[in-house]
Amino acid sequence: MQVEWAQQAGTLYERVHQQYVGGARKLEALINELIGEEEGINYLTATARAKEPESFLAKASKPHPDDPTRPKYDDPLEQITDLVAARVITFLVEAVDRVCEVIEEEFEIVEHTDMGAHTRAQGVFGYASKHYLVRLNAHRRELPEYAVLKNLVMEIQVRTAVQHAWAEFEHDIRYKLDIPPGRRPEFDRRFLLAAALMELADNEFTEIDRLYRELAATASDKAPLDLTTGTLTTYLTRRYPDAPHAKTTHYAWVLGILHRLGVTTEEQLTALLKEIDSAAVQAAMNHRAPAGTVRRLDDDLLAAEGPGYLDLFPDEERRQKILRGRLKALIRAGIIQP
Repeated sequence: MQVEWAQQAGTLYERVHQQYVGGARKLEALINELIGEEEGINYLTATARAKEPESFLAKASKPHPDDPTRPKYDDPLEQITDLVAARVITFLVEAVDRVCEVIEEEFEIVEHTDMGAHTRAQGVFGYASKHYLVRLNAHRRELPEYAVLKNLVMEIQVRTAVQHAWAEFEHDIRYKLDIPPGRRPEFDRRFLLAAALMELADNEFTEIDRLYRELAATASDKAPLDLTTGTLTTYLTRRYPDAPHAKTTHYAWVLGILHRLGVTTEEQLTALLKEIDSAAVQAAMNHRAPAGTVRRLDDDLLAAEGPGYLDLFPDEERRQKILRGRLKALIRAGIIQP
């Protein structure tokens, strides 16, 4: 009876599966917009997927842990919470924290699990991803473009690239291979050792990032070096020492903006921003988390150029809308005169 019922749910899910595929595309685009375009967080990937029908059927067919004669899920389409799921992979632990702040601000949180805190509380090493069950916030639930996600509970996982590699490999071994009981301690011990090395690697990447910032801060800013993505990265690290790094593609993007402004050297960029109080600009923007280096420069360029900055993006309606909102914030703060 349980299997027959699950098969009925599976048949229904197959019919509506493409709706969830469309929902996954919407969620993926939204997350990339929030953490990349708006916050300028340095991350590797942000992807979303709809659960495959075969995977749905397997999960819907699970027996109840307390009564194997009845299904675990009485209403799988409502109770299974990863029909649409997203995963954000970052380079550094600090970026995980920043992504989580955005998620908690922009979504309605149904449930939050910090797997790293759980393993640390047990005094061991292991899986350190952060898991969220979320709904769209009230504002987005009313927008027609998000109709497919309106009442859906979705899953979002956030972790570093190192954590991701460990988790994916561990899952493949533990859940796809029937390990004999006598061999399990050997696997457990090696996975525990790998988890310890994983935490060490994340800590070392954080330290390398700190050393890079320290080195960039001592670099001379007097020479009129031509701006490239490399020299601009170092320049912005020096100008905004406390700001997190942005994605490599974002440095190339803002470099293109500078070229449109006729700015091709560090000397010219310094002159353009000479009168800008960057701390005041950021206070006016009221960011929920420290803005990345490219976002900091984008805001300072808006402060330096005023309304004329919008003219650089004549065919980018969404970009102009975002900049108009930031411009109003700068005017309210008295940084730009109306």
